[in-house]
Amino acid sequence: MRLLDRYIARQVFISAVYAVAVIIIILVLGNVFKEILRELAARPDLSLGFVLKFIVLVIPISLSLAIPFSFLTSILLTFGRLSADSEFVSMRMAGLSMWRICVPVGALALFFTFICAWVNLSITPAAKTEMEGMKASLINLMKREPMLLFPDQRVMTDLPGHLIFAKKEDGRLKQFQMVKMDGEQPQALVVAKEAEVSVRFDTKSPELILNLFDVNLMVRGQGGDFMGSSQPVFVREMEAPVSIDSFSQSDEEVKDQPENISLTRLVGKVADSDLDPEARATYRTELSMRMAFSVSCITFGLIGVPLGITAQRRESTAGFIISMIIAVTYYVMLTMAQMQRTNEAAYPHLLVWIPNIIFVGLGAYLFWRLSKR
Repeated sequence: MRLLDRYIARQVFISAVYAVAVIIIILVLGNVFKEILRELAARPDLSLGFVLKFIVLVIPISLSLAIPFSFLTSILLTFGRLSADSEFVSMRMAGLSMWRICVPVGALALFFTFICAWVNLSITPAAKTEMEGMKASLINLMKREPMLLFPDQRVMTDLPGHLIFAKKEDGRLKQFQMVKMDGEQPQALVVAKEAEVSVRFDTKSPELILNLFDVNLMVRGQGGDFMGSSQPVFVREMEAPVSIDSFSQSDEEVKDQPENISLTRLVGKVADSDLDPEARATYRTELSMRMAFSVSCITFGLIGVPLGITAQRRESTAGFIISMIIAVTYYVMLTMAQMQRTNEAAYPHLLVWIPNIIFVGLGAYLFWRLSKR
């Protein structure tokens, strides 16, 4: 009996580990590397250590999603193969019940639940806080070298409401072009021969100071569209301040964001009666979300076994497609519930448990039907 338990547990565990590696390396880190290489090409001043630290912090954040999905995929593949090779039939003929066959799966579900709980409740919030802290490091780099903010000969969209294109040369921005947007409509167009960049942090609202030379300026008038109401103006030299508040969020604001807060502080926030109802509902929903994600391994384990046996496919494609459908449905339902996190009257901290309840009920029903066969 122990040999059978080890056999099933080994098949599921190895498949789950491989699936986690594939999801993180190909689906997650692949996109991260693409974005990082793009940023390095545009901003070569970023240090390699800064980039590697960012990659390391992305991995635990990805694990909270990758582990449950990988566990579901491994169960579907393993039990689909056992059913297709008639090994499952042999186990039943030997007098083993469905519940006894699935004991190793239940043990693995508890193991992965523990790992997910550790990642969701402790590791991921710390990683997100550290990533936000890297933004403060970028601010410090900007103090020493403001040109770091600008990509070379690429449209910059990092500053809200502004589109900037320029060539970096000799510590200046050459062939400078900037469009100030009002929603989706251009409000002003600035074209300058060159620009000097500095950062002003001594004010309440930090500003990026652009000293422009040989400037052609067009500003939209009171009525009509941009081209019809604006008149070109030439200025020999001008100063253009641009707010960089989005880059300078305080450490306290970062640490108090629900997704970044530690478990101990999150429980304290939930119990704080002085918070307004909207904030308390947000913190309560975040706590429920972390727990709901953690127990999703048990949910997926319960529904994955009967679906894997019923599918009776040895091909990995079939198991992957089924697991993808289940996981996407689960996460879409969870996201829809999370969208109500500020609406205390909707009990969002209870809504996030609905996907687990639905899939556990469906899995228990399918498991019961399978055990009667």
